[in-house]
Amino acid sequence: MKSKLFTLLLLLVSSLGWGWAQNAHFWDGIEDFDGPTDENPILAAQIDFYFDKMVAPLPNSITLEISRLIEKTENNTDLRDFILWHLLERYRYPEYMSQDQVFVWLYDQYFSQLEIKDLNETNLALIQEKAERLRQLALFNVAPDIKLGDSIDLQSIEKKFTVLFFYDHDCDLCQQEMQDLDSVVAQHPEITKLAIDMNTDDVQVDVLYDLYDIETTPLIYVLDRDKRIIAKKIRARQIPLMIQ
Repeated sequence: MKSKLFTLLLLLVSSLGWGWAQNAHFWDGIEDFDGPTDENPILAAQIDFYFDKMVAPLPNSITLEISRLIEKTENNTDLRDFILWHLLERYRYPEYMSQDQVFVWLYDQYFSQLEIKDLNETNLALIQEKAERLRQLALFNVAPDIKLGDSIDLQSIEKKFTVLFFYDHDCDLCQQEMQDLDSVVAQHPEITKLAIDMNTDDVQVDVLYDLYDIETTPLIYVLDRDKRIIAKKIRARQIPLMIQ
């Protein structure tokens, strides 16, 4: 399954026409940067351009390039810290599902180790909590167990695949995604759908916000028979690609 997902990601990226060749001179002179770092949209755009267009969108590739960039700026702590904060926010809401582990890596490698501008005990604790949630929810980890009353028990599901669908009954996008998901399930009898309405006063449901890092709805996780996470934060129509 890992090799299939890796191949799918490579094909997806290739179809987007992204250049993967590393530009060895892109950051030449960055160590001499003396511009403003409190708010610098030009520098932020340059960072985004580099990681959007010139780095393979795989966690190992991204973290390698971050290491190289931070090494070049280690003697300019204001610049280094601007870059670190920008990248942390960027990979808090990554474009691809495996990239959330870059957030974990940033915490482990830098935020838990360095004195960084504007980093205090309060926001460090929030970053750590987020990192630990994402660490538990990494691809191919066993999903956290869910038991809600007598009607929902994740571990009792025996189908080959389980789709966890977190939604809000007042959300129009959720309703459309529910229709798409129902269509996918109808065509794939090996899938069980477990839909959980997050717009409720049920205290058991409230726990799921942290357990599954639910910041927006709709949200989808795809699990295999052993309840390992094989895809997450994708659209319903993408599910068939993940279970082939």
